[in-house]
Amino acid sequence: MATNSKKPIHRDLTQGAVHKHLLDMALPMVIGIFCTMAFINVDLYFVGQLGPQELAAVGYVSRVAMVVVAASIGLSAGTSSVLARAYGQKDHAEMIRLSTNAFLICIIFSLTFTVVGLLTVDPLFTLIGADEKIMPLIRDYVTIWYFSTLFIIAPMVGQGIMRAMGNTILQTHINIWAAVANAILDPILIFGLLGFPRLELEGAALATLIARGGSFLAIYGYLYHRFEVLQFSRKVISAFRPSLRKILHVGLPAAGTNMIIPIAALILIAIISEYGVKAVAGTHVATSIESLAMIFFFALSAVIGPFAGQNLGAHQYERIEQAMKICAVFCVSWGIVLAVLIALVAEPLASLFNDDARIVEVATAYLSIVPLSYGAYGFVMTANATFNGLGKPLPGVMISTLRTVVLPLPLIILAAYYFNLPVIFAVLSAANLVTGLIAYIWIRRTIRRLA
Repeated sequence: MATNSKKPIHRDLTQGAVHKHLLDMALPMVIGIFCTMAFINVDLYFVGQLGPQELAAVGYVSRVAMVVVAASIGLSAGTSSVLARAYGQKDHAEMIRLSTNAFLICIIFSLTFTVVGLLTVDPLFTLIGADEKIMPLIRDYVTIWYFSTLFIIAPMVGQGIMRAMGNTILQTHINIWAAVANAILDPILIFGLLGFPRLELEGAALATLIARGGSFLAIYGYLYHRFEVLQFSRKVISAFRPSLRKILHVGLPAAGTNMIIPIAALILIAIISEYGVKAVAGTHVATSIESLAMIFFFALSAVIGPFAGQNLGAHQYERIEQAMKICAVFCVSWGIVLAVLIALVAEPLASLFNDDARIVEVATAYLSIVPLSYGAYGFVMTANATFNGLGKPLPGVMISTLRTVVLPLPLIILAAYYFNLPVIFAVLSAANLVTGLIAYIWIRRTIRRLA
């Protein structure tokens, strides 16, 4: 695909052993996602040293951040899906149009998030349960954080472009350096080391802004110079509207699929707020650990979409079905291993972030119950990513709505009135198990109908 003499840095997923492609792409993604999660958990660790109030403040903001990330994942999925199919059809001109206009879409979306976010700080966080004592801390953090939305959305979409072309190694290298930069900047800016002023939560937000800004520059530098899929000519930009329609055909439902999750999490955190600030902090600690535990599932879901897209473009349906069988076996097996391991280390792991007894108690309860369903949850993510890769995102929306809203929320509200937090966590686990089975049946039938 490249027009110069440099070694191609893309990968044709329509030929060769299926399991080898999935493994070769997923392993670098594991490292890259680990670094991204480490990025978040380094923030969590240093903020935890400031106190429970600061930790809870970041917990509230993280629920809003998940909405931005969900929109980013949706745009990334939409771009990756149409780009992978264009790659499978060997249409490089279409790849240039899609990639360039996807970048312009990122700018529009990020500016919208920043402006709306800054104008709604107080009403939004009050709505989800933040009290007057925590609001000043939330303002300190989120006012700076909102300016980093471009550096969250655009790099995710850029990484989706790389994955559509079969490359997961470059984004892994970039994520490593971003995590290192954040780990260095966090203590310096939060605690005022090396002559810098002590900025506390503002310092954590500023470290995030700088590190993610560096990732943005690196990713789009590679896309322009090495992948050669960015071209800001009048001819390419004039295709903005058709490119927008193609990307949003998958991107909007995919964003909806992913935004359902943080919106449900916002409702959940509002319910948990009734149990106190420390319950919110403990749940935030547990879900942050959960994100690390789910790395292999995140990696698999990140690569299965481009794999499905390329093979759909090349009409290689049997390869897609074979990939789903491999994914199902992996999710069940690794899910069982995770449930056992996390149950054994839940309490000491939670205490690393904060040693408050109540925070550790809540986090331990979560990590003893919800991981029982991680294998099913992992396959839900994989199936949804495959639907997106096939250009059929609506089943993913329906499955995610079932998992996060229809099945659990009525029972969670009931449990909040009559039972305790562990019962709420058990409801979350049961919803994962049921939707995992539904996702498996649905994706198998969809692939067979396509074939």
